[in-house]
Amino acid sequence: MRTALYTLLAVLIVLLSAPELQAQQSDYAVKKSFEERYQRIKNRIDSTSSISELDSLKAQIVLFESDFTPRSKFLDKALYPETFGSKISDLQTHQVLTYDRVYLIQTRGIVITQLEAKIALLTGRLDTLTEERDGLFQELQESRKSVASLRETVKRLSANLQAKDKLIFALIDSIFLPYDKNINQVSDVQKDAISRRLEKANIVARIYEVARDNVKFLEMTQLQPKDYGNLIDQAHQFSNRWSGIRDKVNAVYAAGEAAGTKGAGGTGGKSVPPGNYLDSLLMVWNARLQTTYWSGLAQEFTNKGVAVKPFIDARSFSASIRSYVDSAKATGFDATIFVNEVWKDRIDKEWRESLTKDAMLGKAEYAALDKLVSELSEQKITGKFLLYIAIVLAIVFLGWWFLVRKPKQQPPAQTQQ
Repeated sequence: MRTALYTLLAVLIVLLSAPELQAQQSDYAVKKSFEERYQRIKNRIDSTSSISELDSLKAQIVLFESDFTPRSKFLDKALYPETFGSKISDLQTHQVLTYDRVYLIQTRGIVITQLEAKIALLTGRLDTLTEERDGLFQELQESRKSVASLRETVKRLSANLQAKDKLIFALIDSIFLPYDKNINQVSDVQKDAISRRLEKANIVARIYEVARDNVKFLEMTQLQPKDYGNLIDQAHQFSNRWSGIRDKVNAVYAAGEAAGTKGAGGTGGKSVPPGNYLDSLLMVWNARLQTTYWSGLAQEFTNKGVAVKPFIDARSFSASIRSYVDSAKATGFDATIFVNEVWKDRIDKEWRESLTKDAMLGKAEYAALDKLVSELSEQKITGKFLLYIAIVLAIVFLGWWFLVRKPKQQPPAQTQQ
C-alpha cells in the first residue's frame, strides 16, 4: 500500500513538472537553433566569393530574422550581453561589407585590406590630434599671462585644427575612392557599405567637431591681424570640400536609413540628414569669423580716433573708406592720421594679406581703395607744396617791391672854387 502511494506521488510529480521541463528544453532548443543557424550563415558569408550567393544569403538573413522574431525577448536574455537585434545587425553588416569587398575585387581589382588599413591609420592619426587639441585648449586658458606663450599656443592650436581638417577629408576620400564619382551610379548595397564605413570612422561627428572647435578657437583667442589669413583660407576650403561631398554623404546616409541601420551619421532613427545640421554649424563658424575679423579691423580706426562709417563686411568696409576719402577731398580736412598712421602703418602692413583674399575684399578692390587713399595723400602734399611756393614767391615779391621803392642816394654836391 505504501509502495503504491509513493509510486502515485512520483507519477504526479512527473506530470506536474513535465510542462516546465518541456519549456526549459524548448528554450534551450530555440537558443541552440538560433546560434547554429547564425553561425552557418556567417560561415557561408566568409567562405563565398560569389556575388549571386551573397544575394541569396541576404534573403536567408531576412528569413532567419523572421523565424526568430517571436522569440526575440527570450533571446535578448539568453544572448546577454548581446541581443537578438544586435546579432541580426552584425550579420547584415557582415553580408553587406563582404558583398562590397567581393564586388570591388571582381570589378576593380581593389585590395580591401589595404583600403581598410589606410582608413584605420587615418582614424588613428585623427584620434591623436584630438587628444593634442584638448591639451592645447587647456594651455590656451592658462597662457594668458604670458604674451609669448599665448602666441605660441595659438600657433600650435591653429596648426592642429588645420591638420585635422586635412586628415578628415583624406579619410573621406579613401572611403569613397573605390566607387564611381557619381554616387547615383552606386548600388544600394554599396551605399549601405559606405554608410557603415562612415559610421565606423565616425565621420560626420568628426566633421562637426572640427567646425565646432574652430568656433571655440575664435571665441577663446585674441587674434593678431596676420593670424586671419590662414583662418580665412581654412574656413573657405573646408566649406568648399564639404559642399563637394555633402550630397554623397546624404545619399549613403539615406541608404543606411533604408537598410535599417544608423546611417552615416550614426544618429539612429529617421533623423535629420547630416548635411543639414553641418550646414548650420558652418554658417555659425563663418559668421563668427566674419564678426571677429571686421570688429578687429574697425578697432584700428577707433584706436587712432578716425571716425569712419561703421562696417560689418567687405562691401560696407569699401563703402566706408570711399566715403571718408570723398569727404576729405571735398572739405579739405587734415587726413594725415588716417593716411599715415591707420592705412599705411596698420591696414597696409598688417591686414593686407587677409583683405586681399577672394573671400574678403579681393585684390582688385583692395588695390582700388589703396589708390584712393594714396591720391588723398598726394593731394595734401601737393596743396602744402603749392602753399610753400606761394609763400616763397610772396617773400621774393615783397623783397623786390621794397628794393624798388627804396629812394636812390643823391651824390654829394661839389663846392665851387
